[in-house]
Amino acid sequence: MAGTAENIDILIREIPPEGVYPYSGLLNAARDKKFHGVAVSGVQHKKIYLLFINGEPEGAVLADSKGELYGNKAVYLTRGDDRFTLYPVNPEVIERIVFSCRIYDKSHFTTHYTLGIPELGKKAEGVGRAVIALKKDGFTLPGVPIRIRKDGQIVANDITDNKGLASFRLLYGTYEVIIVRQENNIDVFEFSFVPELQGQQLDLELS
Repeated sequence: MAGTAENIDILIREIPPEGVYPYSGLLNAARDKKFHGVAVSGVQHKKIYLLFINGEPEGAVLADSKGELYGNKAVYLTRGDDRFTLYPVNPEVIERIVFSCRIYDKSHFTTHYTLGIPELGKKAEGVGRAVIALKKDGFTLPGVPIRIRKDGQIVANDITDNKGLASFRLLYGTYEVIIVRQENNIDVFEFSFVPELQGQQLDLELS
């Protein structure tokens, strides 16, 4: 039996594309068009499919050599620099596909990564630099995407460097740290960013 990704590829094979957009501009473009269809990104031996109904992302599929991921897991592994090609498809067809890959948590969809930071020219009161270090079994973890979420919105996004470090400019407050590992595991931690942690390394040991 063909997988969902293969079925989508067959579906859009003869459909002329409507344009190519970076992930950062994709959501606005789809909403402006009230787009029905599929956005496809193919990078580094993986393909990501986002399914839209009336301009809103309702389903997602990630396909690579290991198989397929659906819904929120597929979205969490989408990178900010991915580029997507839009293919218009009948909404009734999209709805049938979405049934198997629905996105239930849409809080991570945002058009930028600076929510909560004061506007230019305003006093940046209560803003600091948070530093997160990822380790597993005592070893640093480079190249791991980290997303910071507050009040249902992604407010910062980074990838750990060769020392396993990532840094974020944040307002003081309580946040969720979302960590997406290469083996497709997703970890979520809650932490409070207070002035005492400004510039200090916060160590997270992954199991």
